[in-house]
Amino acid sequence: MVSGTLANPSSAVTVTLAGKVCSASLGALRRRIDRARRQRGSVVIDLSEVTLIDRPALEFLATMNGAGVELVNCPAYIEPWLRKEA
Repeated sequence: MVSGTLANPSSAVTVTLAGKVCSASLGALRRRIDRARRQRGSVVIDLSEVTLIDRPALEFLATMNGAGVELVNCPAYIEPWLRKEA
């Protein structure tokens, strides 16, 4: 599941991911990130509610992180994989 919030007009847009993040959801996530960048330019992805992630989604998040999207509240089991992909 992908959702987005805007805390205040000068802050980054936070996109919250929850549950299973898989390649099938990457199109919606990419559109949400693009929309957030148009709104504020700065995007934060909150991973605190992610329970499962597949390799294509992990690679996508690593790419986004390298492109300036901040990843926060990353579950401990995902962090080492993200570091490997970076």
